Amino acid sequence: MNAKPASSFREQYGPKSSAWTEGHFPPIVRFWTDDGSCWGVPFHQVIAANYSPRTQTLLIHCSVSSILITGPQAEAFLERFCEHKVALVKADGKDILRVSLAVREGRSEE
Repeated sequence: MNAKPASSFREQYGPKSSAWTEGHFPPIVRFWTDDGSCWGVPFHQVIAANYSPRTQTLLIHCSVSSILITGPQAEAFLERFCEHKVALVKADGKDILRVSLAVREGRSEE
């Protein structure tokens, strides 16, 4: 019996989105936020990521910030991001609806 190899995420859900640009193991991922600014985050500074299917929201924690990505393709974006294949992301109003960034506040010495 020939077992069919598991379909890739891309094969299951269609072509890539125009909301992000793919590259190969980018040292810095650029996030275009809703306010029009662009933040470059070295990929190795990503601490953790959490995707919520209920709200279609991806939260990426980095050493200096937290990035919130919302939209129906946020999970597909996470898949490509984890494969080190995303170099840039910004909201396109269809697949990715929102990209925002919150800079972590420094701890004050007491």
